[in-house]
Amino acid sequence: MDERKLTIVLTMQNGVEGLAKTFESLRQQKEKAFQLILVCAPKDRETVEKEALSSFHAKLIESDANMRGALLNQAMQYVDTTYVMFMETGDTMNHHFIKKAMKVMEENPAATFVVGKSYCNNPLMTKTRKQHILSKLFIEEDTVYDLSQEYSALHTALDSSIFHSEMIKRIGFNETLPFEAGTDMVMKLLLEKPVYATVAKAEYEYFAPRENQVLYHVPSHDARWYHESLQSYLFPLLEYAKKTQKTIPAFLQNYCVYYVNCRMMANKDNRNKKVVLGKKLDTYLDLVQTLFLQIDDYYLLNQDELFYMTKNPEIRCMYLRIKYGKDQVAYTYQSVLDEENERDVEMCFHGLRISSLNKHRFTINVMNYIQGKVWIDGSLISIFQHGKVEYYAKFNGKEYPVVDTDAYSLTKYFGVPGYRRLTYHLEFPLDEKKTMQRITFYARIQGEEYQMKISFANHWAKLSKTPRYSYWRFHKYLCHHADNGITIKKATKTNVIKREIQFQLNLIKNHHKKDFAALGFRWLYWITYPWYKNKRIWLMLDKLYKGGDSCEYLYRYSAKFDDGITKYYLINENTSDYRKLKEDGYTPLKNGSLKHKLVFVHADIVLITNSHLFPFNGYNKSTSKYIRGLCNFGSMCLQHGLSVQKCAIAQRRIIDNTLMYFLASKFEYENLSKHAYGYQGFDILKLTGIGRYDGLINNDKKQILLSPTWRMYNALPVTTSEGEQRGYNPEFKNSTYFHVYNNLINNERLLRCAKAYGYKIKFLLHPILSSQLEDFTKNDELEVIPSVGDLSYEKILTESSLMVTDYSGVQFDFAYMRKPIVYFHPDVLPPHYDDGIFFYDTMGFGEICTKSEQLIDMLCEYMKTGCVMKEEYRKRADNFYAQNDHHNCERIYQEIMKFQKQIDIDKLRV
Repeated sequence: MDERKLTIVLTMQNGVEGLAKTFESLRQQKEKAFQLILVCAPKDRETVEKEALSSFHAKLIESDANMRGALLNQAMQYVDTTYVMFMETGDTMNHHFIKKAMKVMEENPAATFVVGKSYCNNPLMTKTRKQHILSKLFIEEDTVYDLSQEYSALHTALDSSIFHSEMIKRIGFNETLPFEAGTDMVMKLLLEKPVYATVAKAEYEYFAPRENQVLYHVPSHDARWYHESLQSYLFPLLEYAKKTQKTIPAFLQNYCVYYVNCRMMANKDNRNKKVVLGKKLDTYLDLVQTLFLQIDDYYLLNQDELFYMTKNPEIRCMYLRIKYGKDQVAYTYQSVLDEENERDVEMCFHGLRISSLNKHRFTINVMNYIQGKVWIDGSLISIFQHGKVEYYAKFNGKEYPVVDTDAYSLTKYFGVPGYRRLTYHLEFPLDEKKTMQRITFYARIQGEEYQMKISFANHWAKLSKTPRYSYWRFHKYLCHHADNGITIKKATKTNVIKREIQFQLNLIKNHHKKDFAALGFRWLYWITYPWYKNKRIWLMLDKLYKGGDSCEYLYRYSAKFDDGITKYYLINENTSDYRKLKEDGYTPLKNGSLKHKLVFVHADIVLITNSHLFPFNGYNKSTSKYIRGLCNFGSMCLQHGLSVQKCAIAQRRIIDNTLMYFLASKFEYENLSKHAYGYQGFDILKLTGIGRYDGLINNDKKQILLSPTWRMYNALPVTTSEGEQRGYNPEFKNSTYFHVYNNLINNERLLRCAKAYGYKIKFLLHPILSSQLEDFTKNDELEVIPSVGDLSYEKILTESSLMVTDYSGVQFDFAYMRKPIVYFHPDVLPPHYDDGIFFYDTMGFGEICTKSEQLIDMLCEYMKTGCVMKEEYRKRADNFYAQNDHHNCERIYQEIMKFQKQIDIDKLRV
């Protein structure tokens, strides 16, 4: 490479923290003949200049602009080289990037740009770098893509590429776009000349997650990424295409669907950022409809089955409803032969394929053996309902119709249902006289019967398709998947041993690391089986990084009984609660230990205060398949909070195969008895009280407790396991949640009032937000406390005089002691659950404040009068709770002991 052919423009929108890392990457380049331009804010000049002068002869440009397009246009004025590349702080390249990319660039003069492989290196998103899906699909070798011929080869990123400088200068960056200035440039370049080259051995690592990495993409939390992005970026881009190309090319139509997918996925179910709500959502969907009307249905329905686009037929149907309106969408169904020459039914819209019956499975989520019956719970795709489909099972010569149970199975986008699956519950009475029994599943459409294939979609399904020879051993039976059905045989030593050997040989054959680890554990399982098989085991756990919840209370209560039950309480060894249990003479079970794994598979009952039991015990769906057929336990829910909101997405019966659910209030019973939860018709809901309430004895120490709940859209997703505290989110400081509560805890009038009346104030961070402790501004009059580590919930609740919360479940602990509560519901902070059966204006245990000043007035008045619960709210509390004593663990224990008797029968114990 000749001197000064390339300029690298480095901007600082990721902050200056990653600057040293980026500079080190540039120093390591094999080809060093490049010019460097740094663009920074005046406040960062000293830091940037110090780093730059020690490493490079770089040009430094100061700019107050906060839009990347403006920053890049300023930098381009100083670019006098043939080629240009754009980087952000924190981004790095492998040593050969510039040398290899420039070589490919000069060998392909017709290419608009050359791009290397792209990987995200942000530690918040992934512990090891993760290749971007578009890079993985299209940059596996050195090649040249012409998008007029290969329109699927989508590329969207400005970084990781080298461009012709004169083309960039001629088009110029759009300075009005807050997020897409780079992608806008890439698309306009490809509209002008739709050809780019790839170089597989040039690797680029970017710090800021891109648009389809929806859990971590920062702009997804900003309202401008939705309405304004369509109006200011995408619609003008389409007009630009029509003006310059007289049409919207296929690659750009594909990109438009990808663009909408990213925003939908960023707001799917619990990911809803709650920045597009109500009328704003209606307006946004109108804009999306305007967009879709410009997109051919072929691309909208992803007829090319592109991997980076949605292939979900439910989403395809949803997009059609958005485009044409619900009443204008009608489907046709026709009998066909599939690729394997099997009979199939194809669902089409205007001749375009939506899906076919053979692509779908009779999904099994849960299987149980209870009192001589096999129970199966699952779900089915609903789109074939338009064709008047009937689903049913066959067992021992009898048909069992599938009836929709109306349990929660919605998929929501922006908090609004997009579609739902059909849910079912089937019970098959086993015939002890038969040596073999079969369950098969069918659909009947237009009078014709089609046998359906099965999928085992959850930990609780007992079986799995892989590894092969998966089986479930229960009661007197052995059960496995065969010939698109479930075969149930009498279990003999011979066929159990045979099936186990087949299973283990298949693990050996696969040569996977996980398979060998699973093989070792199964050997250990069978070696220890004689010792464990007749043990009655209860495994109890709360948050693994924090005890003090209802399971620990039940463990401490029940451990004293010599009742033939072996009881374990699971917790992380490095916690203060683990040490406290040891000091008190108990033997807690160390999370992640080999003993923990053995106890888990041999348990009779697992009791948990939170949902998602298998992940809390270290298993995801790819690892539970090795052991799920060994497990013959159900779960029992002791509750972390009370179930009075609409929380079916997390608390319905099949999520954790819940066989008993302990409640504190008749209102919970009413809420959970709705069809959405799936408890109706089963003797599962028990009004016993909540275990941890046994410790709630008032010990007032003149203390005001601020205890708001978290928001799903402000916390980092789980990246490791449920047993670990969530990591620090650097974007939290920019959230509305942070600003509302940081301003409140530093309000001078509130602090003066507390001091005047002799009250301390404590701000308790939710466990999921406890990593954000250092973000909050400290003052001498108020203590900010993470609810992890040494904190005792019992101590802080019993010693507090008054609680301020929004929607946190600890309000119910506090009201149980009949101490006053004040609710703070600022309009700018919507909850992450909707109201269910508990309405704060008529059932809440205190006043509701929507403004900070109103809240402070209320708190000062309460402190002045000694923080006494008003009679109106005391009566509400008396009406709410089923019990008002400290014998909750006793009632829970008695219910579990009754259930244990049936377990002993089902497990053939004398």
